[in-house]
Amino acid sequence: MRWGVLLLLVPVAVARPQTPEFVARARAGTEAFRNPEAARMAGYHPVGPDFPGMGRHWIHNSLILESTPDAARPAILEYAELNGSLTLVGVAYAVLIKSDTVPPFLPVPASAWHFHQGTVTEESFLRSHAGLSHTVPGPRLAVLHAWIWLENPDGMLETDNWALPYARLGLSPPRNGSRAAARALALAAGDGGRMYLEALLHAVGAPNAAETTALAAVVRRHQATARQQAPSMSQLEACWTALWADVKATVRPEVWERLVVLR
Repeated sequence: MRWGVLLLLVPVAVARPQTPEFVARARAGTEAFRNPEAARMAGYHPVGPDFPGMGRHWIHNSLILESTPDAARPAILEYAELNGSLTLVGVAYAVLIKSDTVPPFLPVPASAWHFHQGTVTEESFLRSHAGLSHTVPGPRLAVLHAWIWLENPDGMLETDNWALPYARLGLSPPRNGSRAAARALALAAGDGGRMYLEALLHAVGAPNAAETTALAAVVRRHQATARQQAPSMSQLEACWTALWADVKATVRPEVWERLVVLR
């Protein structure tokens, strides 16, 4: 396997034939925001954690409240630190809804949308991105991700972009790379990956205080191992498997039952 510096921020081929106009408008509308200061001046501000497979969300509150999304004016920008610089890697659109019907305004498949309840600073947001959200009465946020500034090997409209952990380290993602290896690499890439995993374990598993302390030690130990093993995909996969074996050994059975879905 050959590894090299990832070529970033080069316009990529549109994955779906029905979206070229959408992508062109999205790129034209956000070109200026490749400079984060321009995004701040336009009303975007960072919120929530730095997600390993998404980066950090920068929200424009008034755009979220608009009922009809405009491809050129996404409510969310996604930034990640690449090569020492805060870099725009993708955008997302968000619409408040009261049902399971996705917004019909953008020319994308309905399956590309997903749903959130609660705010991006609450644990529910972590749970939603882990696929563990629960529907309760009340408004929900329909969200669509579009990876228009960093190619996503799984598809431009997929929620997570597991090329991002490689990009953070200046590496090219392997062909047919596994998510386990990418997640271990995200842990190796920086303290953001460590803190995200610790927060996710807390939000989903609800461990007690002693377990929380012990889990933090487990995550830190495997972060060090992942850094030693990068960029070997097989070794990173083994590191991710070993991490979850240690998590299982650290917590009570009822906590593990809640956490097992995250492996």
